[in-house]
Amino acid sequence: MRRAPSWCPRAAICRWENDVTNRGSSNRMARLLDVFRGPSDSRQRLFALSTIVNTIGMGVFLSAGTIFLVRSAGLSPTTVGVGLTVGSLAGVGAGLLIGDLADRRGAREVLIASMVLEAVASLGLILVSNWWSLIVVAALASVGRTGSVSARGAVIGIIAEEGKGAQLRTYLRAVTNVGLAIGTLGAAAILAFDTRQAYLAMVLTSTLTFLTGASVLVRLPHLPPTRVVNNESGAGRERRWIALRDRHYLGLTAASSVASLQYSVLIQALPVWILLRTSSPRWMAAIVMFLASVLVAAMQVPATRSIDGPRSAARLLARSGPLFLAAWVLMAVASGPSVWIASGLLVVGVVVHSLAEVWQAAGTFELSFALARPEAQGQYQGLIGFGHGLSEAVAPAIVITMCVSGGTTGWIALGIIVTVAGFVCALIERRWATAQAVTSSRTAVVAADG
Repeated sequence: MRRAPSWCPRAAICRWENDVTNRGSSNRMARLLDVFRGPSDSRQRLFALSTIVNTIGMGVFLSAGTIFLVRSAGLSPTTVGVGLTVGSLAGVGAGLLIGDLADRRGAREVLIASMVLEAVASLGLILVSNWWSLIVVAALASVGRTGSVSARGAVIGIIAEEGKGAQLRTYLRAVTNVGLAIGTLGAAAILAFDTRQAYLAMVLTSTLTFLTGASVLVRLPHLPPTRVVNNESGAGRERRWIALRDRHYLGLTAASSVASLQYSVLIQALPVWILLRTSSPRWMAAIVMFLASVLVAAMQVPATRSIDGPRSAARLLARSGPLFLAAWVLMAVASGPSVWIASGLLVVGVVVHSLAEVWQAAGTFELSFALARPEAQGQYQGLIGFGHGLSEAVAPAIVITMCVSGGTTGWIALGIIVTVAGFVCALIERRWATAQAVTSSRTAVVAADG
């Protein structure tokens, strides 16, 4: 029987049942505890600590940020949606450049700088009073956020065990959702108070966590560049942007970006839907975010234990779409019933949504690493981050318009779009695998002839 690596969350759980006949119950319990204890590598522990600190503040803002802009800054839901979209578009292309910079100059320093920029943008929310100021702050936040995503991908590619970047990222996503769950508890209190002072405290907390997370990363040793490019020659310049010539990765980026519209449903559409279209209490917006964060954190590892490579990841990603559709139908029909029935429908919808999110996230993570060239992870993660950032930029206008303004029809239409995108991702993985097999065969023939 093959053994799992010393630290591999998915593999450890996958092998657990197979070890029943050979190991006692105490060994099985120890194995499970190892899964949730986290990595033993000091660099990975520091990275996880920075992640959870940062996401506590993020959880506060994600639960109440859109409502803050509506209730405290005095902007209309449409103004918020369009403003966030336009501002985010201004910085969405920065991720590819920052990811390439992380590959060539060192990922740690680039990530720290990106988080500091996010802190500046977070603090700038206090000054938002109109559409133009919202655009400026959203643009700064977009540059910082897309830069952080790209640089984090480069860091993970360096500090992870060889071939286990997706597993580490899956673990970090579980850590992220623990932080989000803690943050949403604070958001519930903020929404209950519903005062300017409470919303200002939310913004300051988010800013502080960005700075604290960056300070933790200062303790991380310098990570050397993974790629050296000769910018003096034309050939060197051509080799620099290898991700932009990878048609399979470009296709994955496009399809997964459409599928990632689902992330904005719980963050932007559902809170406004609860506030304006259902009989549920206002604080229910924070409660469902808390529930989603807890569920995703709890299910991230066990619900994705079937992933053992790109093919299984693609299958799980494709299956997430129909679940999203079912979840959004439940949320849509919550607009009519009484407070208790509406709240119950919302809770069930969030449970289904959370499982779908886990499947989609894990499948995308695996494919984003598997289909990328290892020496250019920052650039590849920057490319997929660019696509997802573009999706995130237009998502507020799309999901708020479709779900809040479009009602039940809009919820269903969005579900169909996300479902189709997931199946396209699976098709791209099959074409990539076929191309890899052909390349391997040609290499083997050349080697044999040589």
